[in-house]
Amino acid sequence: MCGLVGRCTHADGTVTAGEIRDALAPIRHRGPDADGVWTAPGIGLGHVRLSILDLSDAAAQPMTSADGRWVLAFNGEIYNFRELREELRRAGIEVHSTGDTEVLLSLIALHGPAAAFGKLEGDWAVAVWDTREEVLTLGRDVHGVKPLYFAKTPDGGLIFGSEIKALVARRGGTPEPSVASINAALLGYSMTWGDRTLYRGVHAVRPGERLVFDRRKGSIDRSLFARITDWVDDALYRELAKAPSAEVVRRVDEAITAGVRSRLVSDAPLACLASGGVDSSLISTLAARERADIPLYHADVVNDSERPAAEALAAALGLKLHTVRVTDADIVASIPDVTWFNDGPLIYHLNALPYYAVCKLASADGIKVLLSGEGSDEYMIGYPDQALKPVLDLIGRAKAVPRSWLSALSPKAAKLFWPHPEDTFAQRLVELSSGFESRLVGSSSGKSIGDVIGRRDRRSRITSLDLAQSHLVSLLHRNDRLGMAWGLEARFPFLAPEFTKLAVNLPDRYKLRRTLRANDKRHPFIVDKWAVREVAARRLPQSLAARPKRGFPVSISRRLTVTPKFFQDGFVADMYGLDDTAIGVALADGPNEWVTRLILMEVWGQMFFRGVSREQMGETLQVHATF
Repeated sequence: MCGLVGRCTHADGTVTAGEIRDALAPIRHRGPDADGVWTAPGIGLGHVRLSILDLSDAAAQPMTSADGRWVLAFNGEIYNFRELREELRRAGIEVHSTGDTEVLLSLIALHGPAAAFGKLEGDWAVAVWDTREEVLTLGRDVHGVKPLYFAKTPDGGLIFGSEIKALVARRGGTPEPSVASINAALLGYSMTWGDRTLYRGVHAVRPGERLVFDRRKGSIDRSLFARITDWVDDALYRELAKAPSAEVVRRVDEAITAGVRSRLVSDAPLACLASGGVDSSLISTLAARERADIPLYHADVVNDSERPAAEALAAALGLKLHTVRVTDADIVASIPDVTWFNDGPLIYHLNALPYYAVCKLASADGIKVLLSGEGSDEYMIGYPDQALKPVLDLIGRAKAVPRSWLSALSPKAAKLFWPHPEDTFAQRLVELSSGFESRLVGSSSGKSIGDVIGRRDRRSRITSLDLAQSHLVSLLHRNDRLGMAWGLEARFPFLAPEFTKLAVNLPDRYKLRRTLRANDKRHPFIVDKWAVREVAARRLPQSLAARPKRGFPVSISRRLTVTPKFFQDGFVADMYGLDDTAIGVALADGPNEWVTRLILMEVWGQMFFRGVSREQMGETLQVHATF
């Protein structure tokens, strides 16, 4: 993994190497091993490198094609690069380096960016310049593992980069927060997927999107070249529906194993994150079959510890477990640093704080690649609220009948008995503030489910697609930012196409299995991600295979508070026009989680819009915070 930045002017503007180097400075943590800058009239590309494949200078970037037409800055990994290299060889094109960058560039030179992107299997973000047509193309992988942002400049050009902090200082003018996005974030919506960001005028390239900027015209064309809904395959669904359960479990096992094997390709040291959950335990076990000495890393969060499960896994595999202990004090002390690397407040994923700590430990040991279990819960419906949703929907339909009758007779009486309808104004505000991104994603999932027969399988497929296009992207953002803070690449075997294509088309009974046993108390008599647990039962000790999901828990929001002086004359007070009395009311009346959200928003605003340093922000927290 690496980091990239660039600027492309409209018409006759110029770009200097100095300004590109300045833009690279705030994201140098993404590429501690090397850097490079390339400029030409009206265009500049910059790159910082974390060397994972082909550690030699032959893979240095920005990289220019043999004919001089194409110039590439690339962040990520192409896991099928060997197959693509063979395709190029058959076309008479020789690739001299041993990694994936030259393969990608040669593929673009042969087919053009649009066709080349569709051939890639991996985690990637790309900026490629066509010197002949003077056209810039940006692209991002279908899951959105690797980030890429862009903004229009006052001269009609385009500035882009791997992190927002690389854009806002070089865009021209003073960066402005988006009030609508801040409202959505405070209401609990993740602003790390979709097109919107917390900055006015700064946008994300969507997962699976290709953006084309024509320098001569100053025009932007955006289109999706891939979506995970493309994997809907009714023939595969019918095949899986007819197959014996043992055969389906075998295929899921093979798919997960293939994903682990492809994500182990590296010329740099690797490790596995062992959170204690079933997914990371399964990934670690399969990885240990391929690399017997692979180390395990764990964050032992005081008050929320899963260390016994991680230790049981390490003992079963005979591997060393490297553990970092994370206390409430450690979490509070790291909030400014983690907020800085995250590019936004930590409201949606407070567990980014211990993840940051475990990445720091792994990096200090020389690790450059960390395998993790994200993706399983989304594709296989492993979240307790989603596992229970079919039951809640049934109850909701039953409750709706008397409610509709009473509403017909007396709307006031119905409101008295049901004062909090599900369709709340707060939810409407979230949708409005986020540009209706979640509804658009849900709409695309509903239109793309295919001809699945049966309400249960239909609902299951839509749920999987929705989670993978929304919540999963926010998790990938967390892992990318906090891993790259320490020059560490996160990889996700459950996102390999062998698994994802199979999971999208699995009948619901292989995701949520009804049972007579009261398993997880949050959804009794329903086993979540059943097929994955069946694979785990073959590979792991039973105590680990059957563990309920905890999700890397962090409960400090129940205990964290600050004095009112923390907010005085601050970002939040200015944003909402709060005086000292109003601040006191906000802190006194709000639940602890709400107060924590305000604290995290204040930290972000102070650092990114008021120029407060991380060190200063840390000192302020130490003075005013209690936990």
